[in-house]
Amino acid sequence: MSETPELRAGPPWAMEEMIAAEPGLVEPVLASPAAAALAERVSASVAAGEPVVMTGCGTSEHAAMAGAAILGEAVPRDAVLARDAFEASLDPQRGGVLIAVSHESATPATLAAARAAAGRDAEVAVITARPDRAPAGALVYATPLVDRSWCHTVGYLSPMLACHAVAAHFADRAPACGPVREAIEAALARRDTLGDGASRLDRCERLLAVGSGVDEITARELALKIEEGAHVPVTPLGVEKVLHGHLPAADARTGVIVVLADPHAQERRAARAAEALRATGELGMPSVLLQLDEPAGLPPAAGALLAGALAAQLLTLELVHARGTNPDLIRRDEEPYRRAAEVAEAG
Repeated sequence: MSETPELRAGPPWAMEEMIAAEPGLVEPVLASPAAAALAERVSASVAAGEPVVMTGCGTSEHAAMAGAAILGEAVPRDAVLARDAFEASLDPQRGGVLIAVSHESATPATLAAARAAAGRDAEVAVITARPDRAPAGALVYATPLVDRSWCHTVGYLSPMLACHAVAAHFADRAPACGPVREAIEAALARRDTLGDGASRLDRCERLLAVGSGVDEITARELALKIEEGAHVPVTPLGVEKVLHGHLPAADARTGVIVVLADPHAQERRAARAAEALRATGELGMPSVLLQLDEPAGLPPAAGALLAGALAAQLLTLELVHARGTNPDLIRRDEEPYRRAAEVAEAG
């Protein structure tokens, strides 16, 4: 973890300031010369039939999953795989490229995965806001802003933007900043509507975060954000999965958030999401539908994941305000949680 965030007595939280700063990430991340260099290495591995793996932990793992989906729009299907960092360290790839997402280049499992892959002749790249801490010999894609909240938001968006830039270089074109910035600013403008959703979920004891396609990645990150920031237990599920055995554990004290942004097969996704909402409605479960328009000028997965990222962050922030929690220290200002973190980080 980074240096301890400032302990504030109340809002505005650092998390909110980080979200507000996200439009400023676009130009420096997309213009980085590392995008073309990383695209060249990935392209060579794909052409040789060698593995291209993205990995990380926590928010960075979700960013790796999103990055693999974004790159997957530009290279042959299934050429880029996202893996849990611990598993990647235990069973490293042979050759190819490992792209490690580590916001501060300090996560032990991610660094172990990088060492293990390098030990089996893989090239290692690191997407990080702390290039000074990156492993020696790695191709470093430096992002410009270190998150000042441990409820990471910049740490999720930055590697997604980096992967969007890499994907653009596969088509031999520079990534356009305008559509990305417009998508972020449009999402920020929807904050008031997300506040209404948070008020419906405020009294819930537990939540389900639900999505299909790339929206399932957003649902995973949303679940993590809410647990870190608002301290409410959240189960991330696919739209179809929620209808197969999970509902007996739910009731009117359980809220459900459905993310609907993936434009691929959207009519069928929307129909199944509506059925999931009708089923949860029969149980009296409060619900929020995050139905997000496809941003103009962006590839489908990139647009859906970008819009979903901002929606997840802003909904979490509104829940934080509704519940009166401090998201920045993810409860590590409390002794039991600090001790638990020390045990986790010892590995």
